[in-house]
Amino acid sequence: NPILKALSVENLDAYKAGQEIPNIITGQFQDMFATFGGAGSTLSLIIAIFIVCRSQRIKQMGKLSFLPGVFGINEPIIFGLPIMLNPLMLIPFALIPTINIIITYFLMTAGLVPLTNGVQIPWTTPPIISAFFGTAGDFKAAILAAALLVLSVVIWTPFVIAANRMGDSEQA
Repeated sequence: NPILKALSVENLDAYKAGQEIPNIITGQFQDMFATFGGAGSTLSLIIAIFIVCRSQRIKQMGKLSFLPGVFGINEPIIFGLPIMLNPLMLIPFALIPTINIIITYFLMTAGLVPLTNGVQIPWTTPPIISAFFGTAGDFKAAILAAALLVLSVVIWTPFVIAANRMGDSEQA
């Protein structure tokens, strides 16, 4: 975090001076494009639960976790599902933020999406909105955040289906 904060301050100084923003990787980069709903992009998991899950226990956990997840608080789903110590859920939990970071990094390097400006957007700001404001009101960043959120849901979906099947077999 101290390194990410220092890079954010460099971006903010450049932004205020009207200079080219120097750093792609910052604290805002991670918060706005990698971890929707907290570590592991768990907001995407909750959305996938709403779309494909049949288990009433898992659906109820999704309902209870949705509103906190929108604001980046993912402890209810992490410990309620559970994700902790669950090898099936560890795969997308680690993979999705990495994929989001790689995609965003290359799009920013190519100049297709603006870099974050260093303004400290609260980490509890909902996704898409935070990307918009963290890049000085650029819609391309908001569209990227929305696309990454959808991609994250798609990646979580087979794991939710598998968890649902395991839940069904445990109830039988």
